[in-house]
Amino acid sequence: MLRRIATLAAAALLGAALLAGCSSPDGELVSKTPFPEFSAVDTDGESIGSDVFGDWDATIVNFWNNGCGTCIAEMPELEEMYQQFKTENVNLIGVAADSGESDEQLACARDILHEKGVTYANISPSPESSFYQDFVKGLTGYPTTYIVDREGNIIGAPIIGNVKAQEQTVRERIERVRS
Repeated sequence: MLRRIATLAAAALLGAALLAGCSSPDGELVSKTPFPEFSAVDTDGESIGSDVFGDWDATIVNFWNNGCGTCIAEMPELEEMYQQFKTENVNLIGVAADSGESDEQLACARDILHEKGVTYANISPSPESSFYQDFVKGLTGYPTTYIVDREGNIIGAPIIGNVKAQEQTVRERIERVRS
């Protein structure tokens, strides 16, 4: 029992140390990492590229895949957030990570999006693209969400897990972009 408590305490300290390195003492984010350039199609076959970020104060980019139950379960909440945020000049884009792997995967992604009532764009990355090879392929868990500013920079660390449950973090990052 003591060993378990010690392990949990060590993990909490490590997490706190990592998070402390993400911001300066006055709460500003220290770094802005560029979101990878991409030129792709969405699940409806429409062209979409990195230039989409310039149209909005911020963009929420949510990575998901067809086999991720948590990803699929949160889609109605993301749709609700999208409808709310777009009135505030904040966009939401999904990345259906495995939808470009085959026609069957794309059809499955489309069915999921339709069933969940999703209206925001969902990128269908080609597995041969540098975006997929250099970024998407390296994701270790789903859902993974990034906040991207109008210049195409990632703001803060990735948000892992249900986005609605972490909406306060999302809002804080968006406000940092606006200030």
